[in-house]
Amino acid sequence: MDLSKRIKRHITAIPHAFRAITHPGFESTCAAEFTLLGLQAPMQTSFGALDFTAKIEDVWKLIAFSRTCTRIVMRIGNFTAENFGRLEKKALEIPWELYFMKSPLPQIKVTCKKSRLYHSDAIAERLQKIVYSALDERGIPENAEEYSEANRPVQPQTLFVHFENNRCTLSVDLAGEPLYKRGFDRHVEEAPVRDTFAASMLLEGGILHSSILYDPMTGSGTFSSETALWKAHASLWKTRSFALQYSPSFRPAAWNFMVRHTPGLDLLPELQILASDISLKALSTVEHNLKKSGASPYLKEFPSKSLQIFQSNFFDLPKSSENSMLALNPPYGKRISADIPKLYSELGKKIRSDFSNSHVALIVPGKEAEKALNLTPKRRIESINGGIDISVYFINP
Repeated sequence: MDLSKRIKRHITAIPHAFRAITHPGFESTCAAEFTLLGLQAPMQTSFGALDFTAKIEDVWKLIAFSRTCTRIVMRIGNFTAENFGRLEKKALEIPWELYFMKSPLPQIKVTCKKSRLYHSDAIAERLQKIVYSALDERGIPENAEEYSEANRPVQPQTLFVHFENNRCTLSVDLAGEPLYKRGFDRHVEEAPVRDTFAASMLLEGGILHSSILYDPMTGSGTFSSETALWKAHASLWKTRSFALQYSPSFRPAAWNFMVRHTPGLDLLPELQILASDISLKALSTVEHNLKKSGASPYLKEFPSKSLQIFQSNFFDLPKSSENSMLALNPPYGKRISADIPKLYSELGKKIRSDFSNSHVALIVPGKEAEKALNLTPKRRIESINGGIDISVYFINP
């Protein structure tokens, strides 16, 4: 049987096991987004991950349109190996040419935990010889005209190898660079949230049903940027490439049909974004990120009245409108000094007095801040941001 028929029979025609990586605490948020994007498979959640079984083209859709997920990998092997002989024997049984092209050759990343095979470099070296030899012998070269997109860097695939308690799990990366990398550079202020973290807060907080987004303390403007790109239907397939596009099973015609016939998640057409900060430097950063950087081509037809960037102290903002959302990432942590109890006490007062009509998504860094805030959230998600344990409060009117 030729390789193309084997790929169809063993890769595209049957379901496979996948793992989606997301921000800890936001597993259910990511699962809800996947469901809205059409995934019908049951999903099992664990710390920072979702496991499910689906066909690979269904997962292409998640990669192309999800804003909360940071990576999706395809499981291709699971076996015990207490020595290198066993590892090599099982690796030789895997049809690597079904998963990887000859060029670009896959990267191999190894992690080991509580296993007799613990030397990650030695494991990677042995697997590299087996994988590269198989691809050289049976693989197919990359077709640059068919697989590459103009002016977008090639995203080599990665083979993730995880050893734990002598069990080896092999996974093929479908994303390439993590999905929080949206495909263009931007300027950043201190301690920004990642794009996927911001999108998770927005989705969990109710952005799909909000007519106004208040983004005070905007900093680098991540909440505003995510919302603007979302509203402009600038899904990731439009702004970047993915490793899956350089795999043997990738079919450009099927991909193009899928992305052009998938609507994605719509925000309300009347949604306005109000980005403000007390810092002129921060506002200059936001102006650059939304109007001059790589994001600008996707926002060039964005209505000017739908995006307002202005200087203001959050505590001077007027009472919020109904059907609105407030997203806040206040200063905290080692890189930004602040009197946390005082700041969060004032934040709580402001929210109670002027944002009682709004859905609120607020990062809270620890018990001291929670006590000072003096607000009762409808939902509270414990997560990690910038290496710091935090909670995210969701407060509904």
